[in-house]
Order: sequence, then structure tokens, then C-alpha cells
Amino acid sequence: MGCQIFISYRREGGEIMAAFLNERLKQKGYDVFYDVETLNNGVFGDNIFEEIESSNDVLVVLPQGGLDRCINNSEDWVRKEVVHAIEHQKNIIPVMMRNFVFPQNLPDDMKKLADYNGVSVNMEYFDAVFTKLTNQLLISKVDYDSDEERFDELRQRAKEGDPVAKNKLAFAYEHGQYGKYSFSPNLSVAFQLYNEAYFKTSYMPAAYNLADIYERCAKDLTLIPEYGVDIGELREAGEIKDMLLEKAYDYYAQAASCNLVPAYYRMGNLLEQKGAFKEALKNYQKAADAEYPPALNALGYIYHNGFGGVKVDINEAIKNYQKAIDKEYPAAIYNYAMLIRTDQEKEDEAVKLLRKVAYGENAIPLATYALGHIYENKPKPDLRNAVICYEQAFARGVREAGVALERCRNTVLLLKDHDNAGDRKEESTGEKENRI
Repeated sequence: MGCQIFISYRREGGEIMAAFLNERLKQKGYDVFYDVETLNNGVFGDNIFEEIESSNDVLVVLPQGGLDRCINNSEDWVRKEVVHAIEHQKNIIPVMMRNFVFPQNLPDDMKKLADYNGVSVNMEYFDAVFTKLTNQLLISKVDYDSDEERFDELRQRAKEGDPVAKNKLAFAYEHGQYGKYSFSPNLSVAFQLYNEAYFKTSYMPAAYNLADIYERCAKDLTLIPEYGVDIGELREAGEIKDMLLEKAYDYYAQAASCNLVPAYYRMGNLLEQKGAFKEALKNYQKAADAEYPPALNALGYIYHNGFGGVKVDINEAIKNYQKAIDKEYPAAIYNYAMLIRTDQEKEDEAVKLLRKVAYGENAIPLATYALGHIYENKPKPDLRNAVICYEQAFARGVREAGVALERCRNTVLLLKDHDNAGDRKEESTGEKENRI
């Protein structure tokens, strides 16, 4: 038994929405197939088709121009997934993003896609759209009692050698969760399964996950025994970290060799940490060419600030930030707002952008702090809102916000004392006048 819901998407323009749908559906208890990347190898293709066949619902995420490449290319993976879903009579739900329109010249094997009931979605009204999707359009139902049964079936598929199942099972063991079925995490089993999926079948998402483990172990050495990572005879912390980061880079490179776009971005991260900004830039550019929002933001930031011999290029920074903002990537919204905030003509735009990412469960603490700074330093300061922003930012770890918070509170107290002194003076003057 595979997934209940299969998410089909194109990286360029659709990845953020696909990831968001995946997260929200899993939180609600659905079993979802969402792969971080489309790989052009036969094993991957067979597994993709098996997942579609075993699913009840197929969500097709459609950004602006998302079907254009399907028209004249029968090998396009989005087209293959949609056609396979149509042929197997799946419940297909088009998820139409802003400015999407169905092309008039869709190929015959895809024309039926436009006839299915779908939803028009944007982040601003996502909750209402998600409710309609789950309550009215999905065939799949959440059966919390069956999650343990599905987990057992996943383990059986992994035991039989299915690399997709091994990778999915490893992820479940890392987090101690499969749908609503909870159990104790087992990081060493997860690490072993990722290794089997990669070394026995060259399943590249597993290589990416191995790289992620090595990178996290380098940042937190206490994870090494938990995952069972072999460090050989190394004992010095510095040498161990270097070895782990080198391993991470090698595995990311393996994943990138099959065009796993997030791997290019993570390679860029590692190179940037070493100060190799020009090499990092090359990898970020490869991921940005595929419209990967974190890479677009990273390019914007490097061009914005100029690092390691890379010249400041504000126009290039803005171009990349804007592309990431179009995909509603929070870090790019913050960085672009910080770039324009000193321009008086764009201050209102900067405030509007910061508000989008300053509040809520997934707020960017630095955006909350920056918004507080703007409130505090207005020609007519808004100290009440400044204090609220500084409190939230400080609670989320921005140390500078603590200093600013104390400063604002002291200012408020001084203003109150000043007002009270004025009131007392007026009362005193009034008494003298009465006596006269």
C-alpha cells in the first residue's frame, strides 16, 4: 500500500506551494507522497508511477505557465505524472496558483485535466482553500487507527528492497512519527536505511538525506553516536567536523549530479561557510536557474552585501530577491525590506513587507526587531508597537531587542513622568489662582 495523496508539481514556481500542502496535509493525518525533486532515471520513474497507482487523490500544483513545457515534450515529468493519473482514473485536483490559466493547445492526453474540479489558491486565503480541499474535494479520509498498519506495510516494502520505502521509513524513524502513529525515534536505524537506499539502488534523495545528517553531525557532535556515524580513529573535534563536512559535500555533490536542485543550494551553503563565496555563487546560480527560492535569496544576499571578492550589485540583488518574493519566500521578503528601508520613498513598502514576516508562529525574529526599530524611530514614535515588537523579538532570541526594549520602556516612563509633572504644575497653578 502506498500513499493516499500524490502531489505533482514543477520545481519552477510550484515547489513552495507543494511543500506547504505536503506539510499541512501530513499535519492533518494524511499519508502524502511528496518528493523533493524529479530525477531522470528509470528506477525513480517506476516508483513514481507505482505511487500514483496506489494513491486515491493526485494534487497537481499549477503555477503561472506551469503546463507550458508539457505541450511539446512528451518526456516532461509533470506531463507523465498527469497522464498516468488520468489513465488510472485517479481523483485529480488542479491546485491553481496566481495568474495560472490552462493553455489552449494542451496535448490530447492531458486535455481532460482542465475538466477536473480544482481550487484557486494563494497564501493569503490558504486556510479557506485548504478547508474546501479536505472537506469537499479529497476522496482520501484520515483514519488514525490505520496509520500503524500503513507503517507496518511501509516496513514490509522496505524489507523487500523498495528504495522509496526505505527512504520514507528512515525519515519516519528519524522523527518517531508516521501520520498520527507515534513511536520512539531510532536515528541509527534511520541512518542505516538511508545508506541502504543509496548504496544498493543509488536512490539520490537518500544521498541528500545522508548529506544532511553529516552536516548536522558536524554542527552537533553529540549526534554522531546517536546516528552511528563512523569517524574512524579521529578524536580531535576540529578534524571530526572537517571530515563530516567533507562527507556532506560529497553526498550533496552526488545528489546534484542527478540534478537534485536543493543539493546545489546546500553545496553553496557549505562553500559560503568556508569563505569560498565565488564558488558558492556558482552553485547558488545553478539552483536559482531552476527558480529554487532559497538559492534566489542567497544570490540576492551576496550581491546585496558583497562578500569574498564578489562585487556589490544592488540591481542583481533586487532581481533575485524579487523572484523569491514572487514565490512568497519569507527570508527574501525580509532581506529586500532591509535593503529598501532607508529609502524614504519606499519606507511604507518596507513596513508592509516586514509585517508579512514579523508575526505569527513562523515569524522571522529579525523582521520583528526591524519593525520595532522603525516604529521607535518614526518622526512621531509609536512606542507601544515598538515595545510589542521588541518583546516578541527578544523572546525569540534577538539579544539586541532586549537593549532596545529597555530603552523604549525607559522612554515611556520618562514621558509619563513628564506628563504627570505637567499635570501637577497645572493643579498647583489652579490652586494659586483660586486663592487669588
